[in-house]
Amino acid sequence: MSKNIVERYLVLKNKYRNYDTKYALKRMQAFRLATQELSRKGYEVALELLGSINFGIVDPTSDVDCILLLECDLHKDQGSCPHHCNNLTFVKAEISKFVTKRLSPESFNIDYLDSINLKYVEEKIRTETVLGDETLYCLLFYRNIGRPVNRPLFIPFCDQLEENHDFVKEIIPWASEALEGYLNTNQHRMSFNKYNERIRARGLSLPEGLQQELQAYMEGES
Repeated sequence: MSKNIVERYLVLKNKYRNYDTKYALKRMQAFRLATQELSRKGYEVALELLGSINFGIVDPTSDVDCILLLECDLHKDQGSCPHHCNNLTFVKAEISKFVTKRLSPESFNIDYLDSINLKYVEEKIRTETVLGDETLYCLLFYRNIGRPVNRPLFIPFCDQLEENHDFVKEIIPWASEALEGYLNTNQHRMSFNKYNERIRARGLSLPEGLQQELQAYMEGES
């Protein structure tokens, strides 16, 4: 597998986003408004969206996979809040309720694959204890492979981590291994087939360059 698998993924993702559907754009707007509404209620929240919306190839029934980033003082000593956390439970419910109502009658699931407590991240950076921390690995990994909502809430943390050369040296092999594992799943490979079918269903053809990039990515060529 190529060492630059992460770079290939990013190039491929950006090329697919040229085909953003109206459903993808509407959902991005709905999630942005949901985080703004939560902020007015005193809950600072951001998201990294994965899956089809990350690539922009969305239809009305496409589910949404996301990473939840929130500020939680109740569990600021933990990288992610436990499932019973009141803040976590409330925020998830509010986002789902707001987005579902705004995009009705579209019907789809919102799956929260992971969560990160930004209060924990802030403290680790403040105390300069970032090396070897998997929560921080995940934060930077999600930022690079996902599609952000309310980016200003957490991007300063990512910038500070990227300025730490020792941390970057640690995360590169970790991120490559994580993405390779994801690439080797049937679900990931089948997703690209779905994206291509949706593009063709709109009467568009896949450029040769995109097809070649996809093939190289799937085969792990350097």
